[in-house]
Amino acid sequence: MFDGLVMAAVATEFRQNLLGARVDKIYQPSKLELIMTMRQPGRNITVIASCQPEAARVHITHTERKNPLVPPAFCMLLRKYLIGSRVMHVKQLGLDRILMITFLRSREDTPKTLVVEVMGRHSNIALVDDASSMILDSIKHISADVSRVRQMGPGIQYVQPPAQDKLNIVFVSKEDLDNVLCKSQENTPSMSLSRFLVSSLAGFGRESADRVLREAGLVPDNPCSELDPDSRGRLWDVLMRLADSIRNGSFLPCPSELLDSAYSLKNEEYALSRQKAELLDAVDSNIARCKRKWKAQDDEISQANQDLESRKLGELILANAPRIGTGMSSATLTDYFDPQGKDIEVPLDPTLSASENAQRYFKRYARAKRVLETAALQVTMTQAELEYLEQVSITIQHADTQRELGAIRVELTEQGYLQAVAEKTAKRKRPKAKGEVALLSFTVHDYTVIVGRNNKENDLITMKISRPDDIWMHARGIPGAHVVLRTGQTKDEVSEGALLVAAGIAAYFSKGRTDSKVAVDYTLRKHVKKPRGARPGMVTYDHQRTVMASPNLPVSGIMQ
Repeated sequence: MFDGLVMAAVATEFRQNLLGARVDKIYQPSKLELIMTMRQPGRNITVIASCQPEAARVHITHTERKNPLVPPAFCMLLRKYLIGSRVMHVKQLGLDRILMITFLRSREDTPKTLVVEVMGRHSNIALVDDASSMILDSIKHISADVSRVRQMGPGIQYVQPPAQDKLNIVFVSKEDLDNVLCKSQENTPSMSLSRFLVSSLAGFGRESADRVLREAGLVPDNPCSELDPDSRGRLWDVLMRLADSIRNGSFLPCPSELLDSAYSLKNEEYALSRQKAELLDAVDSNIARCKRKWKAQDDEISQANQDLESRKLGELILANAPRIGTGMSSATLTDYFDPQGKDIEVPLDPTLSASENAQRYFKRYARAKRVLETAALQVTMTQAELEYLEQVSITIQHADTQRELGAIRVELTEQGYLQAVAEKTAKRKRPKAKGEVALLSFTVHDYTVIVGRNNKENDLITMKISRPDDIWMHARGIPGAHVVLRTGQTKDEVSEGALLVAAGIAAYFSKGRTDSKVAVDYTLRKHVKKPRGARPGMVTYDHQRTVMASPNLPVSGIMQ
C-alpha cells in the first residue's frame, strides 16, 4: 500500500502544510509508533510515523492515540531536541520510501533531521544532527550483528540505504525505458508486466504498477514479452502523465486522508487479531491442561480397576501364609476364587512377611476403591470444563468486534482463566442494564431468531429471554452458539423452511461453520435445563429432533 509514489504525495502534502510549523507535542503511543503535533496559525496538525512491519507509514492523522504515562527514551530525546523547533525542509530521497523532515529551533542551533524510513520490516525512524550527520538516536537500534551493511543507533554516522538500480520516472527517457524493457524481454520473457515495473522503476509497488498498467489498457499479469510497440507507447504516455503529476504535486491529492482511513481499519483488524490470539493462547493452554488431566484420570481409573484384584491376592496370601516365608519374591498359590481351582502366580515383596504382603495388597485395594468412588465425578467435571473451553475457543474465533472479545475476556477473568487487571476489573464486572445488551437477531419467515455470541449471551437468551414454547437450537455434538427461534403467541406449527434457516444460523455459529452440512438439534425451550453449578453457557436438553443444515446467514441480520 505504501510505496515510493505514495511517499511522494505525502512529501508534497507535508510541504504544503508543515513548512514553518512549530513542534508542540511529541509522544510515543507504542514501541514503534511516533506522534508529533505541530502548530500552524489557527490549527494543529498531527503527524504519525510508524515502523511497525505490518503498518509502516508516515502521514497526517486525525486518529487519536493514548499518550503513555512514562515516555520511552527515544521520545524523551525527540522532546529535548525538537519541542519548540520549526519545520524548515521536507524532502523525499528520490522516489524511495524515505522522508526527511528538517527542524530548526534557533539560528544558533544546529538543524536536526527526522528520517522516516518506510521499508516493511526494515522500517526505522532516526533523528540526525545535520552538522555531523551523526544519529542522535533511532527508534530501532540495528547493530552489526543484525546488519553488516548498515547500522542504526546513537553515535553512528547516518548512511542512506544502498541505492537500487532502478529508473526514476521523473527523469527517465523513453530510450532508457525501452532499453530496460528489451533486456527483460530477452533475459526474463515470462516476467509479468507488473513485476517488470516494480523491479525496474523506483517507487513502484504492486498496486501502483497494476494501476498504471490498467490505465494503459494492459493486463498486469501478462508477460512483458508480449508488449508490442503500440502498447509501449500507451504505457509511456501514462508514465509521463504520472511523472508530471508528481512534479507539479497533483498526484494523489490528500493522501493522508486515504492512509488514515485505510490504516485505522487495518489497525483495528490487527488489534482484533492480536486480542484473539491472546485469548486463544490462554484458552488453548487450558484445553491442553484439561486433556492431560483427563488422560491422567483415565490412566488412574484403569490402574484402579486392575488393583481391585489386590483384595483377592491378599486373601490368598493369608490363606497360604504358612507356606510363604520372608525372602520370597513370588508364590504359586491355588486360586480358591476360581471355580476350576487353577494356580496363580502372586508377586511378593521379599523384605516383608506373608502378613505384611497381604496388608500391602489390602491397602492397594482400599486405595483403588477410593479412587473409583470419586473418579466418575472428577472425570465428569474435567469433561465439562473441556467442553466449556472448547465452546469458548469457537466463540473467540467467530468474534468480529472488540466488544465481543471484551465480553469473553470478562467471562474468562470471572472463571479464573485470566488474571484480572486491577484498574479495569471493577468496570468490567459491573452488571449492565438490561437495555444495554445488544443481541444479534435475524428475521426468518416473520419469526425472530436470536443468537448468543458468547456464553453469557447464551445463558441470557436461553434462561431469561426465551419463553417455554420457543424453539431452542444447538449444533449437535460440537461447540456452538445457543440459537432461539421465538414463536411468540402463535400456536401454529413452525414451517420446515423457517426451521431450516434457523438451523443454518446455528450451524454457522458453531465449530462446523466451514462444513457443507451440520447436524443441528432443536427442541422446545422448556426441555432445556441448566445444571446447578454449571459454567456459563453449559446446559442439558432432551426431547430433541435433529436436522441437517448448511451453515448460512440470512441477509436480514440486524443488531438490537
